[in-house]
Amino acid sequence: MEIFEISNEWDIGQVRRYIAEKGKEIGFSSIEIGEISIVVNELCSNLIKHHSVEGKLIFKRLEMNERVGIEITAEDNGPGILNVDEVIKDGISTKGTMGGGLGATKRLMDSFELYSRTNTNIGKYIGYEKFPQNHGIGTIIITQKWLKSSLDIGKKEVNISVMSRPYLGCKVNGDVYYIKESNNKVIFALIDGLGHGIEANKAAIRAKELLEENNHKSLRELLYSIDNGMKNTRGAVIGVCIIDKDTRSFQYGSIGNVQLRYILNNKTQKFIATNGTLGVSLKTKVNVQESIYENGGIIVMNTDGISNKWEYDDYLGISANNPAALSNIIFRDFARDNDDATVLVAVI
Repeated sequence: MEIFEISNEWDIGQVRRYIAEKGKEIGFSSIEIGEISIVVNELCSNLIKHHSVEGKLIFKRLEMNERVGIEITAEDNGPGILNVDEVIKDGISTKGTMGGGLGATKRLMDSFELYSRTNTNIGKYIGYEKFPQNHGIGTIIITQKWLKSSLDIGKKEVNISVMSRPYLGCKVNGDVYYIKESNNKVIFALIDGLGHGIEANKAAIRAKELLEENNHKSLRELLYSIDNGMKNTRGAVIGVCIIDKDTRSFQYGSIGNVQLRYILNNKTQKFIATNGTLGVSLKTKVNVQESIYENGGIIVMNTDGISNKWEYDDYLGISANNPAALSNIIFRDFARDNDDATVLVAVI
């Protein structure tokens, strides 16, 4: 994930060139790169043109259920858009310009979602109206584009989005995530190496390797195996969730302060972690918890670089169908600057 602050015209060219190069590496055609560049230009130009507060563009490579693509998100903390349905029409602009930007963006990408805080709830794209006015949230636009070869791959039951970045100023991330799906099971995990920087990254990667080697084991035995293999590292904390599609249930085990919440029908269930640190101090029995799930349930996991003060009640206007919307917003509002930060959202 790359986060670009957009404050002037010079930023647009830099971001456009970077994303175009990444798009080529992924495999998009020259025509598709041109379309992506138009979208980047429009989203960045809107942030500048509307004098956005803390305007950012976020770029992610997507690898999800054998599909490959990109996600481009524009966000700001401004006053929001009153009538989104109106401004995404071609030829309409709140600034008196041509106004084709959002309409073109919607056409050129495979998916388009827009949420904006307003005092009224006008249009099918609007969310956020429940946010308090001092929450500092403005508008977020989430777009995705997939390789054409990926569009034919059917979507699977569990859709996952992850937002992650290192401690500000660090080049490597002490947080690592793991996702693996088989015919009847999905395993995903967040790993947080102690501290930050290179040694934290090494510890997290080692835990991920051990997770891959031992993922056939029961969850409790899996966690013990990872702990045993971490003795010569700085140590890490971990949260692992295993979804069993056959029994329509999931298990969660956590060593350290990785939190999991399960949300269904606007009710939140929080799961308790086992105290300790992988490879350093695991002296108690690992606590594995199990729950039945229903379609439409949301699982949210985060490392301690994300403040746990967020509540789902504040986000009821956000579509539960696309995990990218919720992961982007939680990350933006609650990521701490003084730590590696990761949030994972899975929609079942």
